[in-house]
Amino acid sequence: MLTSYTIEGFENIQYQGFKALRQIENKLNDLFKSYGYHQIATPTFEAYDLYANEDAIPSDDLFKLVNHQGKVLALKPDATLPVARMAAINHHNPEEIIKFSYLTNIYRNFSSPDTVKKEITQMGVEYFGNERPECDGEIIALAIESLIANGVTDIQIDLGHVGFINYLLDELSMTQEERSTLFRLIDNKNIGDIRDFLQEHRIDPAIGKIIVELPMLYGHPTEVFAKMEKLCVNARMEAVVTSLKAIYHHLDIVGLAGYITFDLGFTSQMNYYSDIIFKAYVGNWGEPVIDGGRYDTMSEKFGISRPACGFGIDVLSLMDYLEQHSLLVTEPSSHRVILYYPMDKCQTYRLASRLRLKGEIAETFKIEDSPEDVVRSLCAQQLYRKADYYLVRDGGFFQWEDGRFAPADAICGLKGDCQ
Repeated sequence: MLTSYTIEGFENIQYQGFKALRQIENKLNDLFKSYGYHQIATPTFEAYDLYANEDAIPSDDLFKLVNHQGKVLALKPDATLPVARMAAINHHNPEEIIKFSYLTNIYRNFSSPDTVKKEITQMGVEYFGNERPECDGEIIALAIESLIANGVTDIQIDLGHVGFINYLLDELSMTQEERSTLFRLIDNKNIGDIRDFLQEHRIDPAIGKIIVELPMLYGHPTEVFAKMEKLCVNARMEAVVTSLKAIYHHLDIVGLAGYITFDLGFTSQMNYYSDIIFKAYVGNWGEPVIDGGRYDTMSEKFGISRPACGFGIDVLSLMDYLEQHSLLVTEPSSHRVILYYPMDKCQTYRLASRLRLKGEIAETFKIEDSPEDVVRSLCAQQLYRKADYYLVRDGGFFQWEDGRFAPADAICGLKGDCQ
């Protein structure tokens, strides 16, 4: 009886999926490198205190453990905070330009019954030290190109700005808890609940009218800009409109503006975002495969004031989408299986070594009995069904064709040599 020791929320990746996963990762690594990003890695475990005061990740969602020194650790639930910590530790000049990319797993013990996956493979970039719209534009463009590089064409970027809402709410006397509640209502776009909240808290009717319109600030950028300009009640809100126009202009120049939809009525669970936030959707996939935004105040947590912007890709979700839409194009690797009798071992191993030097996959099996029976036995196994079979016998070469071994002058143009 086989016993299953699998843990809910954690996936095994078979060799077929692993090959597809590496294909995606290699394309993304090449793309990130072409933009000047340098790959780094952060530890799997982080100090629990790093996340304890982050409202974005409830403490119940953390995988916690205590080390032999009594220090509470957490399996890394987020990639951006550790990267910002690394940047602060190793780069003390707040004006220094730092461009990092990463591939990591993050872990969250989601309490929601709708969220099963607890281990997330994430790739992303973080751009530190640049507060200009061109930085935001590069990050958004790179997110789009990350999907295009993997064959995705049906892309939509929902672009928002948490500052626009915050600067409006700064006109009111609200507690942080009340503000968070209102953010959730705006994010859910439930106008009835928003009106009830405004009435219950006796919000200034003029400001309340604008708040009710926020969930509807959605659509083509030029149309949204016109609506936003009419809703501004202070200079900081006006500055947001100016900044978003500059970002959109940058994306227009690089030919990617057509993927952008503005949505000023959505927020982010990650409370460290300070300005733009965006989500990338593909096709009719329900959940975003990319989340990102600007987080100019995060580095202050580590003693350095430094602007930053970045995004993370849920790689396994992207792989699932690519597989379902037949977008995973993996070139089959040549797989050579060479059977040999004991007296032909020297010749066979030299031959296999030469094939491996050419980048070929070459396996060798010593046989005592019928080579045909060995081939049939191997072909019954999934890992060997697409292999090419060869035989070395009495110094001669044979290739498996049409259910039998036929004489060949050489194997893949090569001959083994024991001299």
